[in-house]
Amino acid sequence: MPNAFEEQACRFLRGEENPFDAFVVPDKPAHEFSDCHVSEVHGSQFEQICRAIDKYRCPDYRTRRQLHESRVLVVRGVRGSGKTHLLHVLRQRDTPAPEIWVCPRHYDPAFPFAEYLLTELVRTLLSAEDIEAPARLRWSARQLACRLLEEAIASLSPLEWLQWSQPPHGRRLVSPRPKRRWADRESLLDDLAISTAPLAEVCQRHGLSATAAWALVLRHVERTELGTGPAVRMRREVLLAFAELALRNTPDRLASLLEQDFAPPGAALPLSRANVVTLLLQTLAETLAAVSVPIIVALDNMERLLAPRGPVDNLAAQAFFNGLAHTVDQTRGLLLVLFVERGLWNEFGSTISSFAEHRLRQGVRIRDYGCVWDLELTPPTPEQIDQVVRRRMAPLLARAPHGDQLPPCFPFAPQEVREIATMGVDVLRTALLRLRDRYDELVLPDSQRVQPPSGPEWGSPPSGSADPEPHQAADALRQTWEDAAANGRRRLAMSRRTSLAQELHTGLGRWLEELIGQQIHGWRLSEVRSAVTFGDHPAFGSVTLATWQNAQGRSQRMALGPILGEGRSMPKDLEVKLSVLDQRPALADHLAVLWPVAQGTTIEAKQLPAATRQIWDTSAAGRPVSLCPLPLSDFAWLLGFPEWLTQHAASAAAAAALFPFVLERTGYLLADLAPAEADASEVPP
Repeated sequence: MPNAFEEQACRFLRGEENPFDAFVVPDKPAHEFSDCHVSEVHGSQFEQICRAIDKYRCPDYRTRRQLHESRVLVVRGVRGSGKTHLLHVLRQRDTPAPEIWVCPRHYDPAFPFAEYLLTELVRTLLSAEDIEAPARLRWSARQLACRLLEEAIASLSPLEWLQWSQPPHGRRLVSPRPKRRWADRESLLDDLAISTAPLAEVCQRHGLSATAAWALVLRHVERTELGTGPAVRMRREVLLAFAELALRNTPDRLASLLEQDFAPPGAALPLSRANVVTLLLQTLAETLAAVSVPIIVALDNMERLLAPRGPVDNLAAQAFFNGLAHTVDQTRGLLLVLFVERGLWNEFGSTISSFAEHRLRQGVRIRDYGCVWDLELTPPTPEQIDQVVRRRMAPLLARAPHGDQLPPCFPFAPQEVREIATMGVDVLRTALLRLRDRYDELVLPDSQRVQPPSGPEWGSPPSGSADPEPHQAADALRQTWEDAAANGRRRLAMSRRTSLAQELHTGLGRWLEELIGQQIHGWRLSEVRSAVTFGDHPAFGSVTLATWQNAQGRSQRMALGPILGEGRSMPKDLEVKLSVLDQRPALADHLAVLWPVAQGTTIEAKQLPAATRQIWDTSAAGRPVSLCPLPLSDFAWLLGFPEWLTQHAASAAAAAALFPFVLERTGYLLADLAPAEADASEVPP
């Protein structure tokens, strides 16, 4: 090969990005993610997880017994081994039917684990953040509604079909009308089985209006799902919610699932909170199984979930694994996959009880592999690293001058790639860092080459490196704060508030914990408990408790209850929040109802909607309750606060600046959440 070709290619590559710069996979993969994937790396683990998922894809689901028992897979690997990359590959693979991947951002042990999973599942189904989520949901809704509609139409007699249908557009009413109309029914059934067009459009072509199709599905569900028990009521509601989305293009019924009351009419006692959650979670799993859509709960970045401030939160980890074990016992049809850093997994050892460990080890039985539950990500082989180099260089060489006449690993020599791969490479990230630096050495002019830092892992700061200067830490706090608030605003605009309840309470609790010791109106904030659950309503029955003390040592417990219900759910939300004062033993001495308002506005009882005001007038009068405005902008930064705090938890300089920064930015809100001003005799001099 002439040297001129190599020189031309190097000059071309100098103007392109280094293909080995992408060595850390973000939470959301970039558009070019597929260009970096090499199927040979972790191929065995990928195959086993895929087979486990396929076991949860019921091809012809009819009864609950067909659902596989809920099970757990643990994927372990050292930092940089490719756990997050593997998760993205699994989520993006081509499948005959969509898969619902639930990937929680945070975990708050105050919430029962089943509620945690249910809320995250509903949020995932309705997510507008994931570009592909609406398509997955609409596909599932269409398949389910199509199945219900086929069953409803197939049950009609010729006379009933004539009553329900109308002649297709443009057809004249000529004899023999009944036979031709019956033929429309047969052709509609055939079309429903093969067409991918919107259901309303398919029905209209054959003389069945969208309104009539919806009424048929409604009647069919009411006739086939008989009974008044909570499980039947839930199944009816879930089926109709999916069908309404497919036929009427309205997701409201599905979005309000968490807010509904499924107690049987005339029941002496409401359905317990735990039963509501477990039944609804199970019903959603069964409904999606009916159209061969499996639910996979993927818990990645366990450091963020169970060690958000550096060391492992042992109480949170214990609650997490016990909740995981109970979910395995109480549900069917869920596959839970934990992607865990190996060292962190070892730290979890003391928090995993024998009860939880036995459930974790049950695993999934897979043909050819046996019982799979613990998958270890091993270091890449030299052959696999060679494939990585070829894959990442291929798009560049395809555009380079005479690239087809260059070796597939150019600008590296094959022996050079093997030397890098065998020089103490324990994880793929180490190899990528070395390839990144060597690539620049080969491509860039001598004056532009950067000497790689010394250390066990290139690209990582040495363990003894100093924290940034205080002013740099403050700048980082400001910049990341704006990013977190913007992300919170986006999520708030795209999601129903009840699906964000857990994260909002977590943010409220973490924020107040940062301000413990602060004094307002003669009261000092002394203790905070986020997301305290009460009552039987899983969507609205939670508050954050803040305990305040005055100079004489008297305590007052403030329950902070943000109103999350919207529209018709708002009165119910207020009613449930007010009931926190009726709990025995008493949870709080005072309730602050946090009402969502626009920035710069206030709220008074007379401004509440009529039905909500009626609840306020009858239940709040004469009780220790206050109505506090909570601007939507505050909702937004509270949503982003836990992640923002985690970003800076490990930096000593940032930690020193946290309290004054948070107080400066958010202190205005604290005054509304403290007890009323103390008597003059109680205020310290």
